[in-house]
Amino acid sequence: MLRGKRVVLRAQEKEDLKRLHELYANVDLVLLGHGVWRPEPLAAWEKEFDKHLEERDKADFVIEVDGVVIGEVGLHSHANRRAGVASLGVGIYDPEYVGKGYGRDAIMTLLDWCFRILNLRRVALDTLAMNERAIRAYRACGFVEEGRLREHEYVDGRYVDVVVMGVLRSEWEKASRG
Repeated sequence: MLRGKRVVLRAQEKEDLKRLHELYANVDLVLLGHGVWRPEPLAAWEKEFDKHLEERDKADFVIEVDGVVIGEVGLHSHANRRAGVASLGVGIYDPEYVGKGYGRDAIMTLLDWCFRILNLRRVALDTLAMNERAIRAYRACGFVEEGRLREHEYVDGRYVDVVVMGVLRSEWEKASRG
């Protein structure tokens, strides 16, 4: 379990899937984070969870605030251990907690784990260019824009750019002191 200033990150458990599944019903927030939404039965989530249980590199956390699961954060892939690089994903899907700094705290807490414990050198992510709130949060955590994939995703009836961002350990260290 990892403790931030405002959030707790803990391993995602099968019991959390019901709450996360409920949160995914918020189509607008899911679209903003993923660019796509489709109905999926809880049983499919449970089957996928079981399928990945034995993966050693699994790094899926739920984000909790006062015992309430509000979203998730984790590493999509940190298989490139030799290069010290990983890819991050985060989502706050409870509207009561959006835009209040919980995502930023979850990211900084995860980055602390990535850089201090896993000894990673770089963490990357991508986000929809229209997700300005997320881009501000990522910048506050030390991420910088490294590129842009023009009209890369189709979201809500239009093609939108995807912003590629990354943070080096040294940049995170500066952001975490500030």
